[in-house]
Amino acid sequence: MIEVPTPFAVGNVNLYLVGDTLIDTGPKTPEALKILNQINLSSIANVVITHGHVDHHGLAYYLKEKTDCTVFVHENDLLSVSAYRTELEKKSWRYSDFLRKSGLSRKLISHFEEYYRGLSTYGESCPAEPLKDIIMTEQGAMEVIHTPGHTGGSCCFVLGDIMYAGDTLLPTISTNPSIHAVFDKRCGLEAYQRSLHTLSQLDVKKVFPGHGVIIEDHARRIQTILREHEQRRLTVIRSLQEAPQSLAEITKAVFGEIRASEILLALAECFDYLKILQKENLADVCEEDGLLSARRI
Repeated sequence: MIEVPTPFAVGNVNLYLVGDTLIDTGPKTPEALKILNQINLSSIANVVITHGHVDHHGLAYYLKEKTDCTVFVHENDLLSVSAYRTELEKKSWRYSDFLRKSGLSRKLISHFEEYYRGLSTYGESCPAEPLKDIIMTEQGAMEVIHTPGHTGGSCCFVLGDIMYAGDTLLPTISTNPSIHAVFDKRCGLEAYQRSLHTLSQLDVKKVFPGHGVIIEDHARRIQTILREHEQRRLTVIRSLQEAPQSLAEITKAVFGEIRASEILLALAECFDYLKILQKENLADVCEEDGLLSARRI
């Protein structure tokens, strides 16, 4: 495990060197680059990216230029790596539109836009190839398991009785599976829960996560996460009223006051729950006059 600092609230990101294959790279910062250069870079033939978030792929371009390694990422997250800033701009526009429809003030939206634009400094576009079912490493064949949820292209990698899980399974914090579900139906809570079920069936002894310490009992951790989901679902149900409320009002009732850098995460998660509750005929979600709202049925 190679811990690399990040400028984000999540803290350090974990990289893993499996023979000639590096799992994730860290963000493009001087601190991360200093640690990366302590590795024997000439030994790296492959870089595999667990998912298309910049704290995991930001230095892929550097490794590609330095070693001419092959960079792999799931096809659903390919553009997030190979066209980083273009995709970031597209997502920024989509998120700003979602925030407007959620009923946020112009001031809060401006704060978010400023924060999101700042992400462009932490990565560069990098040519990448789509992952296949197996990555061959010096330590053996590493199985690729597609686990959509956190992103549409999130993947875990299994070698023997070890699993490298990226952000799909974290030891102490909740993985947000809803932020991309605002505009990408391939991810979200329901997809994430299906992925967790897939992982719970695997016979692995240790899980090496993208952040935090090694998970010794992955099945137990998965059950804890699923219980947390159910508790939040019930909290969203309790927040609903007979009269329509804006998504921002519902989110405040569920999470309380939220920092500008985290408002999108909270709104997206609440919206995800509301869409599920609508399928269950427990909520009515609609958009009127450009504003998302929901009410109890």
